[in-house]
Amino acid sequence: MQKKHSKTMKRKTRQAKALEARKAPRSFIELLHEANLESLPPNVPSYLKAAVGPPSSTSRRHYCTVCGSAAKYTCVRCGIRFCSCRCQTIHNDTRCLKFVA
Repeated sequence: MQKKHSKTMKRKTRQAKALEARKAPRSFIELLHEANLESLPPNVPSYLKAAVGPPSSTSRRHYCTVCGSAAKYTCVRCGIRFCSCRCQTIHNDTRCLKFVA
C-alpha cells in the first residue's frame, strides 16, 4: 500500500528539523519540576531530599585559581593558590593583584 501525500504536506528539510530540535534553554527549577521528584517514594534519595552533613574536622581543600586542580603552593605577593610552575607563571603574568605602587 502506498500512502498518497497531499500537495499541502511538505517534506521536512534538515534545516527545519534542526530548528525544531533547538529549544529555548530551561531553568534548573523547570528541570526539577519536569523530573517530578515529589512523586518518588520517601526512601529513594533525590535532589530535593539531599541533606548536608556536619562540617569536616579536617582542613579545607585548596584549589588552583588558574586550572582548578588541587593547589599546593601560594603566591608570595597576593596569597592566591596555584598548583604548578606553569600555573604560577600564568598567574604572575595575568592574575596577580598585588602590584608594586
